[in-house]
Amino acid sequence: MDELEQSAELPNSEAAHDAAAEDHEQAADNDNHDDPDSQEQPEEDEEIEIGGKKVAMPKSIAAEIKAGTMRNADYTQKTQAVAAERKAVEAEREQVRQQAEQSQQYIKEVAKVHALNDQLEQYKGFDWNALSDEDPAGAQKLHFQYQALQQRRNEAAQAVAQKQHEHALNEQQATAKQVQEAEAYVQREIPGWTNERATQINAYASSIGVKVDQGFARMIVQNPALLKVFDAAEKFDQLVKKQTTKPKGPAAPPAPVTRVSATRASAKPDPAKMSDADWFKQREEQRRKR
Repeated sequence: MDELEQSAELPNSEAAHDAAAEDHEQAADNDNHDDPDSQEQPEEDEEIEIGGKKVAMPKSIAAEIKAGTMRNADYTQKTQAVAAERKAVEAEREQVRQQAEQSQQYIKEVAKVHALNDQLEQYKGFDWNALSDEDPAGAQKLHFQYQALQQRRNEAAQAVAQKQHEHALNEQQATAKQVQEAEAYVQREIPGWTNERATQINAYASSIGVKVDQGFARMIVQNPALLKVFDAAEKFDQLVKKQTTKPKGPAAPPAPVTRVSATRASAKPDPAKMSDADWFKQREEQRRKR
């Protein structure tokens, strides 16, 4: 009977245990549902400007868009820099090409002037009067040719002079631009640059054996970085000279004066004033010394 009762009570206890477990899980689910920390919080929005309009979106997406925008801006900037450098190189190449063409044209015109001068040289010392007497029509025709040749020579010489003037003017403008760029460079790269400092550097360059003349000035204008080198070298030499020069120390103190003090001779006692014992003692001492 007891065994039957125990066997009858066992299913009820298992059912009760399962029901208790379900209640515990349900309570845990309710706790998790009620706990705000256990739920995923929605991401905060951020406003960014796209195409001139402000748009709100999650911060993570906004950060990705900003990073992409920065990459695009950096790429655009680098592309523009490369394009500017390429444009500058092409402009310089075109300038070199034009200068080469102008030089060739100048050489041709100079050669033309020389050729015309050689042709005119053939008429030098020609006796026009004698030719007119012998063949007036031929002399007149030849004189017309001579005048035309002189006209062509003068025009060619004038063209060469014009080219020389343009070349000199272009050189002056290029030199003025180089001087301006060189001045801007030294003002930017050498702190405290003044005309006085330029004079000091010229003196330093001369002291180390550099010939400071117009050629040196052109070299500096074309390569202003050399001034930075001379400035650093002159300052370094001054520092080394200052470190190797021993400073003069204070003068040695005068020798102490030796004071000579007179030693007073011990006065001998008057025998008349001595007692008998003292006189006898003194007398014995004198005998021992003898």
